[in-house]
Amino acid sequence: MNTIFHQTVKIIRNELAAENTWRVRLASKEIAESVKPGQFCMLRIPGVRAPLLGRPLAIFRAEEESVDVVYAVVGHGTEQLSRLVPGQEMEIWGPLGNGFRLDADPVNWPTRPLLVGGGIGQTPMYLLAKTFLEQERTEKVTFVWGCRNAGLFACLEDLEALAAQYPGRMEICLATDDGSRGHHGFVTDLEKEIIAADQLHAGNACVYACGPEIMLKNVAKTAAAAGLKCQVSLETPMACGMGICFTCVTKCKDPDAPDGWDYCRTCTEGPVFDAESLLWD
Repeated sequence: MNTIFHQTVKIIRNELAAENTWRVRLASKEIAESVKPGQFCMLRIPGVRAPLLGRPLAIFRAEEESVDVVYAVVGHGTEQLSRLVPGQEMEIWGPLGNGFRLDADPVNWPTRPLLVGGGIGQTPMYLLAKTFLEQERTEKVTFVWGCRNAGLFACLEDLEALAAQYPGRMEICLATDDGSRGHHGFVTDLEKEIIAADQLHAGNACVYACGPEIMLKNVAKTAAAAGLKCQVSLETPMACGMGICFTCVTKCKDPDAPDGWDYCRTCTEGPVFDAESLLWD
């Protein structure tokens, strides 16, 4: 079981990263040293009663003594978070959940991983791409990312800088619904094109995705049609983040259950699931 740290830490930076999207850096050496790609943390402003509960947010980057979290301002809690300044304190607990599963067996290692992000779904992808690139057996990482418009690509410069550190080994492809940048259309269009053009197959590739559920469903469908394994990180709303409240359940296939499925807690069994294990509505 993962060690979970519960701390009150200093804010190092908290700044606008894109349209309605912010990035906060928190001083937490313990979480930075233990987080795995795809895991998340809970953030809460100390002493605030409304909202009382923390906010579940994916960890974007982890340096030696700090973690970065990228978040969209969508409600009262994240709006309050966006008003905090360096030097103020934040309550954080994590790392939480099960992240992306990476096979240590060199025979099964995906040498051509395909990462797919939709909207704020790029947040777990930096650590995942970095983990792959640090392994010489990885030939090339392809990251395709779709947003409604060009103003929503938060922290794209971090991903571009990561690609620059590994020349020729990371490709970034963008898509926008309105055509303001990159491919004019859905990110799932790019997924199909890259699988076909790069000749990705079960022997060299796996798909890793995070974004809205309808996008994940289509990503998984395309991966399955190509014979590729697919892991998806769900963006299901959470309350406790530790499996106590059962508010973040999702339907998972279970041959031993009377109806062939049962509920899984996204915060503890996930947020990353094998796509084939989910029962998409």
